[in-house]
Amino acid sequence: MIDPLLIQILGIVFAVGVPAVGLVTHFVLRPLVRDITAAIQSSKESGQGELEHRLARLEDAYYQLDRQMTRLLEAERFRRELEAGSGER
Repeated sequence: MIDPLLIQILGIVFAVGVPAVGLVTHFVLRPLVRDITAAIQSSKESGQGELEHRLARLEDAYYQLDRQMTRLLEAERFRRELEAGSGER
């Protein structure tokens, strides 16, 4: 049924071809995949650094606005106390 020559050819292909594909995968594709994943990770880390920097700037701006608002409220409270004190006399 099956030609003996076909069996021999398949045996040679599997004996030589499969290890060759494994070696190619190990020596060519593995470093390529490692470099691609390293590039992706470095781009994510740089993006996160920029995001953290922007977030820190927003937090600083928020704290400055909070301090200014507190000072304005204290000034308004002081003005009202002065007006209330001068009106009683």
